Amino acid sequence: MDTTSRRIRHRTTPRVSGRAWRIGARAVGVYFGSMAVLNTVRTVRIAPDFLQWLRDNTWLPPYRPVLGALVPVAPAIVLGSAAFQAAVAYQLLRGRRVSGSLRWAQAWVLGLIPALPWPYWVVNAVSAGAFEAIRRNVIRNPSA
Repeated sequence: MDTTSRRIRHRTTPRVSGRAWRIGARAVGVYFGSMAVLNTVRTVRIAPDFLQWLRDNTWLPPYRPVLGALVPVAPAIVLGSAAFQAAVAYQLLRGRRVSGSLRWAQAWVLGLIPALPWPYWVVNAVSAGAFEAIRRNVIRNPSA
């Protein structure tokens, strides 16, 4: 009996190369870098109003007093956020510590979900899943 006729193709979807996943990680780095610049240039100017808006529109009640307590130091909170985003962007754009940086990116977007009103938190939930897919495939394809 011919053994070649019994071969089964296991992969039916096109395979994405490891290089494409690395480009995805760098795209996340560009995203975080642009958010760091936006927060530094624009959001810091409206920081108290922005935190009050988050406080008033959060869907998780325990976040209201926490966000309210942060309003007096809002510019420092925004600049700290920008510094964190810049650090994640730096690591991802350099291509170093990619797995850990993508985990920090996930923690960041997931941590913001309770403070964000509908529909803004949906983007963060989807982003966290995308960051995990990129992280797993970068680990799986380290030579790219």
